[in-house]
Amino acid sequence: MIIKSVSNQNYKLINKLKNKKYREKENLFIIESRKLVDEAISSSANIDFIFLRSDVSYETNLKSLVFDKALFNKLTMLKSSDGIGAVIRKPVPKKISSKKVLLLDSINDPGNIGTMIRSAEAFGFNDIILSPDCVDIYNEKALRASMGSVFRLNIVKLTYDEIASFKDSYKFLAADMSGLDIREYKSDSNIILAIGNEANGLGKEVRSLTDTFVKIPMEGDIESLNAAIAASIIMNRLM
Repeated sequence: MIIKSVSNQNYKLINKLKNKKYREKENLFIIESRKLVDEAISSSANIDFIFLRSDVSYETNLKSLVFDKALFNKLTMLKSSDGIGAVIRKPVPKKISSKKVLLLDSINDPGNIGTMIRSAEAFGFNDIILSPDCVDIYNEKALRASMGSVFRLNIVKLTYDEIASFKDSYKFLAADMSGLDIREYKSDSNIILAIGNEANGLGKEVRSLTDTFVKIPMEGDIESLNAAIAASIIMNRLM
């Protein structure tokens, strides 16, 4: 059956999930594109249903809904959609247990946070802590930038008091232009690497927890790097 009415309950649900407050209320989020849906399935994400444009086919045993072209085009958030999306249940956060943890402090840009999540998987940071005011990782731009890594990593949003509780078992490392050359840092066994806000850097709460500040050496007249690039370089150095 092809869905053609804006009164359809699933159509209404998908539209509401474009809003962060509703995503938080329902513990659901949307992904779009064949690649992301494939990644979600291969990563055993908890998929409620797949939704398709009526001119697109996708072989799956999962529940699938088909919307006519006009209705699907009202749903999609992409300029050039391939006609495939899914509604996914948010994973339940697990206990932080990795030796290397990435802490993102007040990251505002969804593209940056998605890229950092992708790099974290590439460089073995399987646990990620988000400070209370980080941008929503289930934002459409963040999900696309993460390229599926969001399905495979343990990502937990914590208060600053909860973050501080890790001081007993982890050394806190943070990126800062005045810090130690990252090439000279001798890695500890258990580390939490903190990356601060794109414009303002680390907040006072995380700065006060930091044991060692590190920087990336640079040449030329460059004053700083994009937060996602800096995080990726430092994580690679800590492998």
